Amino acid sequence: MLTRIITAIVSLIVFIGLIAAGETVFAIGVGIIIFCMLYETFTAMTKSIAVKISGYITGAVVTLGIVFANVEMAVALSIIVAMVFLIFLHGKIKYTELFSVQLMTIYITLFMSYIPKMYIEMGLPFMALIFIIAWGSDTAAYFCGTFFGKHKLIPKVSPKKTVEGSLGAVICTALLCVLYTFILDKCGVAFITATPDAYIKIAAVGFFASILSQLGDLAASAIKRDAGIKDYGKIFPGHGGFMDRFDSVLYISPVVYYLCAIFALAV
Repeated sequence: MLTRIITAIVSLIVFIGLIAAGETVFAIGVGIIIFCMLYETFTAMTKSIAVKISGYITGAVVTLGIVFANVEMAVALSIIVAMVFLIFLHGKIKYTELFSVQLMTIYITLFMSYIPKMYIEMGLPFMALIFIIAWGSDTAAYFCGTFFGKHKLIPKVSPKKTVEGSLGAVICTALLCVLYTFILDKCGVAFITATPDAYIKIAAVGFFASILSQLGDLAASAIKRDAGIKDYGKIFPGHGGFMDRFDSVLYISPVVYYLCAIFALAV
Protein backbone atom coordinates (compact mmCIF):
# COMPACT_ATOMS: atom_id res chain seq x y z
CA MET A 1 0.00 0.00 0.00
CA LEU A 2 2.84 2.43 0.90
CA THR A 3 4.49 1.79 -2.46
CA ARG A 4 1.24 2.53 -4.28
CA ILE A 5 0.78 5.79 -2.35
CA ILE A 6 4.33 6.99 -3.01
CA THR A 7 4.02 6.14 -6.71
CA ALA A 8 0.69 7.99 -6.90
CA ILE A 9 2.18 11.11 -5.26
CA VAL A 10 5.21 11.17 -7.56
CA SER A 11 3.00 10.64 -10.62
CA LEU A 12 0.72 13.46 -9.50
CA ILE A 13 3.69 15.84 -9.13
CA VAL A 14 4.88 15.00 -12.67
CA PHE A 15 1.34 15.43 -14.00
CA ILE A 16 0.97 18.85 -12.35
CA GLY A 17 4.34 19.81 -13.81
CA LEU A 18 3.12 18.97 -17.32
CA ILE A 19 0.01 21.08 -16.80
CA ALA A 20 2.05 24.01 -15.47
CA ALA A 21 4.31 23.83 -18.54
CA GLY A 22 1.41 24.85 -20.80
CA GLU A 23 -0.97 23.32 -23.33
CA THR A 24 1.67 22.43 -25.94
CA VAL A 25 4.00 20.65 -23.51
CA PHE A 26 1.01 18.92 -21.92
CA ALA A 27 -0.17 17.67 -25.32
CA ILE A 28 3.33 16.36 -26.08
CA GLY A 29 3.35 14.64 -22.68
CA VAL A 30 0.05 12.92 -23.48
CA GLY A 31 1.56 11.88 -26.82
CA ILE A 32 4.45 10.19 -25.01
CA ILE A 33 2.01 8.43 -22.70
CA ILE A 34 0.06 7.21 -25.75
CA PHE A 35 3.26 5.76 -27.25
CA CYS A 36 4.02 3.95 -23.97
CA MET A 37 0.46 2.60 -23.83
CA LEU A 38 0.76 1.32 -27.40
CA TYR A 39 4.09 -0.34 -26.60
CA GLU A 40 2.63 -2.14 -23.59
CA THR A 41 -0.48 -3.19 -25.49
CA PHE A 42 1.43 -4.50 -28.51
CA THR A 43 3.75 -6.46 -26.21
CA ALA A 44 0.74 -8.09 -24.58
CA MET A 45 -1.14 -8.82 -27.79
CA THR A 46 1.43 -10.04 -30.32
CA LYS A 47 5.00 -11.23 -30.85
CA SER A 48 5.00 -10.25 -34.53
CA ILE A 49 7.32 -7.32 -35.24
CA ALA A 50 5.43 -6.62 -38.48
CA VAL A 51 2.11 -6.35 -36.66
CA LYS A 52 3.67 -4.01 -34.10
CA ILE A 53 5.10 -1.83 -36.89
CA SER A 54 1.66 -1.62 -38.50
CA GLY A 55 0.31 -0.50 -35.13
CA TYR A 56 2.89 2.26 -34.74
CA ILE A 57 2.23 3.47 -38.29
CA THR A 58 -1.48 3.54 -37.54
CA GLY A 59 -0.81 5.46 -34.33
CA ALA A 60 1.20 8.06 -36.26
CA VAL A 61 -1.51 8.35 -38.94
CA VAL A 62 -4.29 8.79 -36.38
CA THR A 63 -2.21 11.37 -34.50
CA LEU A 64 -1.74 13.40 -37.67
CA GLY A 65 -5.47 13.12 -38.33
CA ILE A 66 -6.19 14.50 -34.87
CA VAL A 67 -3.68 17.35 -35.26
CA PHE A 68 -5.09 18.36 -38.65
CA ALA A 69 -8.71 17.78 -37.58
CA ASN A 70 -9.40 15.01 -40.09
CA VAL A 71 -9.89 11.88 -38.03
CA GLU A 72 -12.15 10.24 -40.61
CA MET A 73 -9.40 10.31 -43.22
CA ALA A 74 -6.90 9.05 -40.65
CA VAL A 75 -9.08 6.05 -39.77
CA ALA A 76 -9.59 5.30 -43.47
CA LEU A 77 -5.82 5.41 -44.03
CA SER A 78 -5.32 3.15 -41.02
CA ILE A 79 -7.55 0.51 -42.60
CA ILE A 80 -5.57 0.82 -45.83
CA VAL A 81 -2.33 0.33 -43.86
CA ALA A 82 -3.72 -2.83 -42.29
CA MET A 83 -4.81 -4.24 -45.64
CA VAL A 84 -1.41 -3.53 -47.22
CA PHE A 85 0.35 -5.42 -44.41
CA LEU A 86 -2.17 -8.25 -44.74
CA ILE A 87 -1.57 -8.58 -48.48
CA PHE A 88 2.23 -8.44 -48.57
CA LEU A 89 2.76 -10.48 -45.41
CA HIS A 90 0.09 -13.07 -46.14
CA GLY A 91 1.00 -16.32 -44.44
CA LYS A 92 3.48 -14.62 -42.13
CA ILE A 93 1.06 -12.73 -39.89
CA LYS A 94 -2.34 -13.58 -38.50
CA TYR A 95 -5.14 -11.31 -39.60
CA THR A 96 -6.75 -11.63 -36.14
CA GLU A 97 -3.63 -10.20 -34.48
CA LEU A 98 -3.28 -7.50 -37.13
CA PHE A 99 -6.87 -6.26 -36.89
CA SER A 100 -6.88 -6.50 -33.08
CA VAL A 101 -3.75 -4.35 -32.87
CA GLN A 102 -5.19 -1.87 -35.38
CA LEU A 103 -8.40 -1.52 -33.36
CA MET A 104 -6.51 -1.07 -30.08
CA THR A 105 -4.23 1.51 -31.70
CA ILE A 106 -7.15 3.61 -32.91
CA TYR A 107 -8.88 3.18 -29.55
CA ILE A 108 -5.90 4.30 -27.47
CA THR A 109 -4.71 7.11 -29.75
CA LEU A 110 -8.13 8.61 -30.48
CA PHE A 111 -9.63 8.32 -27.01
CA MET A 112 -6.54 9.67 -25.20
CA SER A 113 -6.52 12.69 -27.53
CA TYR A 114 -9.69 13.93 -25.81
CA ILE A 115 -7.64 14.79 -22.72
CA PRO A 116 -5.64 17.66 -24.30
CA LYS A 117 -8.68 18.46 -26.48
CA MET A 118 -10.79 19.09 -23.37
CA TYR A 119 -7.95 21.06 -21.75
CA ILE A 120 -7.59 23.35 -24.78
CA GLU A 121 -11.29 23.81 -25.60
CA MET A 122 -12.94 23.81 -22.15
CA GLY A 123 -10.16 24.53 -19.69
CA LEU A 124 -8.20 22.78 -16.97
CA PRO A 125 -11.10 22.32 -14.45
CA PHE A 126 -13.07 20.32 -17.03
CA MET A 127 -10.07 18.26 -18.11
CA ALA A 128 -9.38 17.42 -14.46
CA LEU A 129 -12.89 15.92 -14.27
CA ILE A 130 -11.70 13.00 -16.41
CA PHE A 131 -9.08 12.01 -13.84
CA ILE A 132 -11.25 12.79 -10.83
CA ILE A 133 -13.98 10.50 -12.14
CA ALA A 134 -11.69 7.70 -13.32
CA TRP A 135 -9.38 7.54 -10.31
CA GLY A 136 -12.10 8.54 -7.84
CA SER A 137 -14.32 5.75 -9.11
CA ASP A 138 -11.46 3.24 -8.89
CA THR A 139 -10.63 4.28 -5.31
CA ALA A 140 -14.27 4.24 -4.21
CA ALA A 141 -14.81 0.81 -5.76
CA TYR A 142 -11.79 -0.52 -3.87
CA PHE A 143 -12.87 0.74 -0.45
CA CYS A 144 -16.59 -0.01 -0.90
CA GLY A 145 -15.71 -3.47 -2.12
CA THR A 146 -13.30 -4.04 0.77
CA PHE A 147 -15.80 -3.06 3.46
CA PHE A 148 -19.13 -4.07 1.92
CA GLY A 149 -18.34 -6.42 -0.96
CA LYS A 150 -20.10 -9.80 -0.86
CA HIS A 151 -21.24 -10.53 -4.41
CA LYS A 152 -18.70 -10.93 -7.23
CA LEU A 153 -19.27 -8.67 -10.23
CA ILE A 154 -17.62 -10.52 -13.14
CA PRO A 155 -15.26 -13.07 -11.55
CA LYS A 156 -14.05 -14.49 -14.88
CA VAL A 157 -12.63 -11.08 -15.81
CA SER A 158 -11.77 -9.54 -12.45
CA PRO A 159 -12.25 -11.84 -9.44
CA LYS A 160 -11.77 -9.12 -6.82
CA LYS A 161 -14.43 -6.68 -8.05
CA THR A 162 -17.83 -6.81 -6.36
CA VAL A 163 -21.33 -5.57 -7.08
CA GLU A 164 -21.30 -3.53 -3.85
CA GLY A 165 -17.98 -1.96 -4.80
CA SER A 166 -19.29 -1.06 -8.25
CA LEU A 167 -22.50 0.53 -6.95
CA GLY A 168 -20.62 2.36 -4.22
CA ALA A 169 -18.20 3.73 -6.83
CA VAL A 170 -21.02 5.14 -8.97
CA ILE A 171 -22.68 6.89 -6.03
CA CYS A 172 -19.44 8.18 -4.52
CA THR A 173 -18.19 9.47 -7.88
CA ALA A 174 -21.39 11.42 -8.50
CA LEU A 175 -21.06 13.00 -5.03
CA LEU A 176 -17.36 13.66 -5.64
CA CYS A 177 -18.16 15.62 -8.80
CA VAL A 178 -20.69 17.72 -6.86
CA LEU A 179 -18.13 18.34 -4.12
CA TYR A 180 -15.49 19.28 -6.71
CA THR A 181 -17.87 21.79 -8.29
CA PHE A 182 -18.80 23.22 -4.89
CA ILE A 183 -15.17 23.69 -3.85
CA LEU A 184 -14.21 25.38 -7.13
CA ASP A 185 -17.21 27.67 -6.86
CA LYS A 186 -16.29 28.70 -3.29
CA CYS A 187 -12.69 29.29 -4.40
CA GLY A 188 -13.86 31.55 -7.22
CA VAL A 189 -12.51 29.33 -10.01
CA ALA A 190 -14.23 29.78 -13.37
CA PHE A 191 -15.88 26.41 -13.85
CA ILE A 192 -19.66 26.08 -14.13
CA THR A 193 -22.40 28.29 -12.73
CA ALA A 194 -23.17 26.56 -9.43
CA THR A 195 -26.95 26.32 -9.72
CA PRO A 196 -29.12 23.36 -8.61
CA ASP A 197 -29.54 22.43 -12.28
CA ALA A 198 -25.77 22.49 -12.82
CA TYR A 199 -25.16 20.32 -9.76
CA ILE A 200 -27.64 17.74 -11.08
CA LYS A 201 -25.90 17.72 -14.46
CA ILE A 202 -22.40 17.38 -13.00
CA ALA A 203 -23.64 14.56 -10.77
CA ALA A 204 -25.08 12.86 -13.86
CA VAL A 205 -21.72 13.19 -15.62
CA GLY A 206 -20.01 11.52 -12.66
CA PHE A 207 -22.69 8.82 -12.41
CA PHE A 208 -22.61 7.68 -16.03
CA ALA A 209 -18.87 8.18 -16.51
CA SER A 210 -18.18 6.08 -13.39
CA ILE A 211 -20.11 3.18 -14.89
CA LEU A 212 -18.10 3.43 -18.09
CA SER A 213 -14.87 3.90 -16.15
CA GLN A 214 -15.40 0.52 -14.54
CA LEU A 215 -16.16 -1.01 -17.93
CA GLY A 216 -12.89 0.40 -19.25
CA ASP A 217 -11.03 -1.21 -16.39
CA LEU A 218 -12.78 -4.53 -16.97
CA ALA A 219 -12.05 -4.41 -20.70
CA ALA A 220 -8.34 -3.91 -20.00
CA SER A 221 -8.46 -6.78 -17.50
CA ALA A 222 -10.08 -9.05 -20.08
CA ILE A 223 -7.22 -8.38 -22.51
CA LYS A 224 -4.66 -9.09 -19.79
CA ARG A 225 -6.31 -12.39 -18.94
CA ASP A 226 -6.34 -13.45 -22.58
CA ALA A 227 -2.67 -12.46 -22.85
CA GLY A 228 -1.83 -14.33 -19.63
CA ILE A 229 -0.28 -11.34 -17.86
CA LYS A 230 -0.94 -9.66 -14.51
CA ASP A 231 0.05 -6.11 -15.48
CA TYR A 232 0.82 -4.37 -18.75
CA GLY A 233 4.10 -3.01 -17.36
CA LYS A 234 6.14 -2.28 -14.25
CA ILE A 235 7.03 1.39 -14.63
CA PHE A 236 4.72 2.40 -11.75
CA PRO A 237 5.60 0.33 -8.66
CA GLY A 238 2.42 -1.06 -7.15
CA HIS A 239 0.33 0.14 -10.09
CA GLY A 240 1.73 -1.65 -13.14
CA GLY A 241 2.20 0.09 -16.47
CA PHE A 242 0.69 3.03 -18.30
CA MET A 243 -2.26 0.95 -19.52
CA ASP A 244 -2.93 -0.24 -15.97
CA ARG A 245 -3.00 3.35 -14.74
CA PHE A 246 -4.88 4.92 -17.65
CA ASP A 247 -7.30 2.20 -18.74
CA SER A 248 -10.29 3.91 -17.08
CA VAL A 249 -9.12 7.40 -18.03
CA LEU A 250 -8.78 6.24 -21.62
CA TYR A 251 -12.29 4.78 -21.78
CA ILE A 252 -14.17 7.77 -20.38
CA SER A 253 -12.26 10.70 -21.92
CA PRO A 254 -14.61 11.17 -24.90
CA VAL A 255 -17.64 10.40 -22.71
CA VAL A 256 -16.85 13.18 -20.22
CA TYR A 257 -16.05 15.55 -23.09
CA TYR A 258 -19.35 15.00 -24.89
CA LEU A 259 -21.48 14.90 -21.75
CA CYS A 260 -20.08 18.28 -20.68
CA ALA A 261 -20.71 19.60 -24.20
CA ILE A 262 -24.27 18.21 -24.37
CA PHE A 263 -25.12 19.63 -20.94
CA ALA A 264 -23.52 22.93 -22.00
CA LEU A 265 -21.56 23.06 -18.74
CA ALA A 266 -18.57 25.02 -20.04
CA VAL A 267 -18.83 28.72 -19.19
